[in-house]
Amino acid sequence: MQRRTLLRGAAAAVAAQAAQSFAQSSAQGYPNHAVTLIVPYAAGGNADLTARLFGDALGKALGQPVVVDNRAGGGGAIGANVVVNARPDGYTLLFSAPSVFSVTPHLVKVNYSTASVRPVCLVSKTPLVLVVKKGSRYKSLADVVTAAKAAPAGVAMGYSGLGTPNHLAMLNLEAVAQVRFNGIPYKGSGPMLQDMLAGQIEVGADQISTSRPYIESGDLIPLAVFGSKLEALPEVPSVSTLGKEPFDVTTYLGIAAPSATPDALVAALQKAAGTALQDARFTTGMTKLGALVQGGSGADYERLMRTENEFMAQMVASGRVKQE
Repeated sequence: MQRRTLLRGAAAAVAAQAAQSFAQSSAQGYPNHAVTLIVPYAAGGNADLTARLFGDALGKALGQPVVVDNRAGGGGAIGANVVVNARPDGYTLLFSAPSVFSVTPHLVKVNYSTASVRPVCLVSKTPLVLVVKKGSRYKSLADVVTAAKAAPAGVAMGYSGLGTPNHLAMLNLEAVAQVRFNGIPYKGSGPMLQDMLAGQIEVGADQISTSRPYIESGDLIPLAVFGSKLEALPEVPSVSTLGKEPFDVTTYLGIAAPSATPDALVAALQKAAGTALQDARFTTGMTKLGALVQGGSGADYERLMRTENEFMAQMVASGRVKQE
């Protein structure tokens, strides 16, 4: 018995040493070819635009091309599945909001969990706004809430897909205002905004980065900000005027890797990401989008996942959210 215990201990030590050696050698030669950023959302949206800006900067920092690959669908689950099942070698990464792991599993059936991924870092944050078409009967946040209270599920609100931060923003507003909306999920902000401009839906929850051109042209009117008030929209109130917000619904984006990715590779990625976040072209591009550079550790990404997961668990328990 003692001999078997010693042998098992020796085998475990050899395995651990081999894993450490592999990680060190992988990091030393990393990367030696292109890195792929999987974006689990449609092209043209906030995450896609940010990923392409950041990918260019990250590629310069790594010394290898960074390719953005859109794999939209399933509330981000399709893209997430690609990454969690990829080799943990640092060449296939996810660029997304933490909600892909904390919100989507409460809405659709997925084959992964928060344990399937290793958060690497945060990259950006983008405020969300509640918008209506020019000439809408809704002139204020109070108008929207009053209408929703008068006709439960009668006010159609568009958002960019199940499990997205936009969906989370709508659920947040429902919780704060104690109302229900007729939520309409789209495959990205682009289709949702086109339907809004065409008069197909009345209200939308969207990132300022994609709504901004229409706000500046006067075609869309912002009625509220999901989070802190914006310096760029000083007259637009926060949903916090309705009561205490359950959590921050600002859109955070970052990088995540397969759960078995070695520490040395994660450290190499974090170092390169830190350099990329200071890239002048990236920071200028983010300013033009109306988004903010937001560095943060893997622990920060994980904290956001945990907070969102707890909120969604409450929504499920209350009956406000059901898995499809």
